[in-house]
Amino acid sequence: MPSTSPLQVIVYDSPEHEHSAVCHAIESFDLATDWGLPGGRISLDKQVSLHLGDAYGTHHAPLGTSDELATRLRTDAPDSTFLLWQDPYFEEADGHYVAYAPGVGGFESACSANGAPHISLSELMSSLNKSPDLTTAQWLAGPGDSILGTRVREVIADYEQARPAR
Repeated sequence: MPSTSPLQVIVYDSPEHEHSAVCHAIESFDLATDWGLPGGRISLDKQVSLHLGDAYGTHHAPLGTSDELATRLRTDAPDSTFLLWQDPYFEEADGHYVAYAPGVGGFESACSANGAPHISLSELMSSLNKSPDLTTAQWLAGPGDSILGTRVREVIADYEQARPAR
């Protein structure tokens, strides 16, 4: 089995004073907008330039890199909003999905190669059964948020919808 898989991160929002920390993280994990081809790397020798909304990635990140990158971004750039995922290392495996928005929190889940979170049906059913008196909106804002990542995923979806078509 391979010990690497693709990893990508999209930083949607970041205050200017955190751009350098975000760029350092992207560079230290060897991520680039060109996915390993010449031209998309951040060069910290030059002016730091973070392209909000662009995907930075690599096809060959060591397994577990997603945890390290998420921790680094949350620590060094706590006011930045990001989504990252590392693909499964083989078809039947799970990848790792992390979404984070300051003031809202984070959500982590297993995911597909397309970054679609895997939701546990049994966990979902159990939570719904424990909360029969809640409306759907109440459940989504309460117990469902930890299962579905409702609030942070809504923030990410708002950024995605606001992005210009490419």
